[in-house]
Amino acid sequence: MKQNDLLSYHFFMRLLSVLIALSVATLPQTSSAAETKQAPKWELVSPIGAVVRSAVLPGWGQMHASSYLSGGFSLVSTMGFLAGGLVAHRSYQQVYRDEYMPVATSNPKSTQALSIYGRVNQVYKVRQFFLLAAVGVWAYSLVDSYVGSNIHNAKSKSYQLNQDAAIIEKMSFQLKSNRISLEFKF
Repeated sequence: MKQNDLLSYHFFMRLLSVLIALSVATLPQTSSAAETKQAPKWELVSPIGAVVRSAVLPGWGQMHASSYLSGGFSLVSTMGFLAGGLVAHRSYQQVYRDEYMPVATSNPKSTQALSIYGRVNQVYKVRQFFLLAAVGVWAYSLVDSYVGSNIHNAKSKSYQLNQDAAIIEKMSFQLKSNRISLEFKF
């Protein structure tokens, strides 16, 4: 393995391990509402705010909408594809500059130049795949953060409606001919 390829490989692996550690660190703590004996907080999340967060950093909007698993997936996948694209780009530049250009400047139609061009083209396609995959996951992150925040808001409103219905069920309302009484049952 060449020195540049080895450095690119180590750089890629370190970057990937840092991204995995970051995504694990952003997962919520294990303390839940059941452990603390409190009702869960259901706050509304702005769908546009979630999309803007995901536009800045893929997965941030999903995590904002309490979808930590898909947010971590989006973050790690996008960064992994971008790192792969960077490594492939460096490899593309190295092969193009060091192998193809010296041969192509003297005779671009030679079999050696065409063979090296095939390798350069293959590395170029790998780079394009990584970059387009990163864009695709980023776009998925935008759409998922919007949909996820709307689903989160629907669950929040449903939870609040159930809480209000439980309070109303505990009330007793009676109409009598000479008075109206309201009683609360606890």
